Amino acid sequence: MAALERAVVEHNELLALRRELDIASDIQRSFLPRTFPDPAAGGGFALHAAMVPAKEVGGDFYDFFSLDGDRLAVVIGDVSGKGVPAALYGAFAGELVRSRTIRRRYSRDHAGPAAMLASINSVLYERQLEEYYCTLLYSVFDFKHRTVTLANAALPYPVRKRADGLPATQIELPGVPLGSFPGSTYDEIVLDLRPGDVFVFCSDGVTEAQDAHFNEFGADRLLAIVDRLYDQPAQAIVDAIFEEVHAFRGECPPNDDTTAVVVRVAAI
Repeated sequence: MAALERAVVEHNELLALRRELDIASDIQRSFLPRTFPDPAAGGGFALHAAMVPAKEVGGDFYDFFSLDGDRLAVVIGDVSGKGVPAALYGAFAGELVRSRTIRRRYSRDHAGPAAMLASINSVLYERQLEEYYCTLLYSVFDFKHRTVTLANAALPYPVRKRADGLPATQIELPGVPLGSFPGSTYDEIVLDLRPGDVFVFCSDGVTEAQDAHFNEFGADRLLAIVDRLYDQPAQAIVDAIFEEVHAFRGECPPNDDTTAVVVRVAAI
C-alpha cells in the first residue's frame, strides 16, 4: 500500500509540474506580440515572426515597437540555455529591451541601436548571472529617411534580399553577447532601404539545427529559402523557414529554441 501511495503522490506531483509548465508557456507566449501589422493598412512595411521553444518554455524572444510615425524598432534575442531558467532570464531581458525602447518615445534620448545594446549590457552584467548571457539584434527602420540601422550582440548575421535580382546575402555584423563583459561597446551599420527589400532575422536555432548525423542546417539553406520565396508575404517566408528546419531535423528533437522574424519593405 505504501508503494501505491508513493506512486499516487509522485503522479500528482508530475501533474502539478505539468500544469505549472503549461502556465509558464502561456505566460511566455503572452510576452510576445500576438498580432502583426497588416500590409494593406499602409505604414511602409509588412512583418511576421514566430518562436518555437525546444522545451515547454525557452529563452528566445522577439518584439517590435513604433518609435514614432516613421520609425520601427525590431528586436530578436536568444538567451543561453533552455527551459525554465532561460525563459526567466529571457523574460527579464525582453522586458528590459521593451522598457528602454518605450522610454525613448517620451524623452530626448535618441540613442541608436549600438547605444541601446551597450546600455542593456550594463544592466544585465550588473545582475552577475555569470552562467547566462543574451545574444540580441536591435534594428531601427526609418521609412521617412529610407534607412535601417542595425547593431548586433552575437546573434546570427541578418539576411537581406533586394529587388535587384541578386542573391540574398548576410549582413556581416559581429558583436559580443550581452551580460558577458562590463563596458562592452557595439558597432552600428546604416543601410539604405528600397521598396521590396526583405530582411530576415533568426536565432541560432535555425542555422544550428541538426539532423541525425549532426549536420547543421546552416546559413546557405536559409539564404536559399529567402531567394526562392522573396516575392511571397512575410508570413509565408517565416512558415517556410520553420517547415524546412523541421524537415531537415527529421525525427531528431530540436536542439535549441527557434525564432524567425521577417520584415518586408513596401512602398516608401
